[in-house]
Amino acid sequence: MNSPVCVFGGTFNPPHLGHVRACLQAADEIDVAQVGLMPAKVPPHKQTDGVSEHHRVAMVKHACEASERLYPQLIELELPEPSYSIKTLQALREQHPHAPLIFIIGEDSWRNLTSWHQWQQLSQLCHLLILRRATTEPPLASELVAFADAHGTDDVQRLHTELSGLVYFAQTGLQPISSTQLRKWLGAEASAPESAQVDDWVSQSVLHYIKENRLYV
Repeated sequence: MNSPVCVFGGTFNPPHLGHVRACLQAADEIDVAQVGLMPAKVPPHKQTDGVSEHHRVAMVKHACEASERLYPQLIELELPEPSYSIKTLQALREQHPHAPLIFIIGEDSWRNLTSWHQWQQLSQLCHLLILRRATTEPPLASELVAFADAHGTDDVQRLHTELSGLVYFAQTGLQPISSTQLRKWLGAEASAPESAQVDDWVSQSVLHYIKENRLYV
């Protein structure tokens, strides 16, 4: 069996060090060599703050400069609409028929999983790795509890020896920052203290690209 293929999807608008750190820590925890940052397809009429797909891809490429263990995975952007995670994972599975496929999602996405298109079929294509949030959350929907009971594991080795079908709750957590907050701090109306915090959460390469292209202002 081939080595696992691990991807982390998101809009990455912008990609920040919370994404980078979580991916690298998760990679260490489950012993995978690389993680692909996979930008989600966003229809033009739903683009946030006028930031195009072209700019999001460029920022992801800059974010991946933080570590040779990260790479841009652009497969979802290459697929025809409508864009669903199940279609993206089917395409990845076709590319890697003999490798375990690990799809990293945050706890917010996990809690909303039952609203995803054909969500119960995800287990036929991939493992789910859930990045926890530090905050206390309301109880899970009963369908999700049953899904976690049926597919959950704390055995990292199984992520390497089985192609799909497992749910693994990582010790790794998402950092307490959001792209929404960063967009506000990057905006023209941001206060000096807010603007100063951007340096703590956005790599210099990404920040240079944002400023050079006057994004979020």
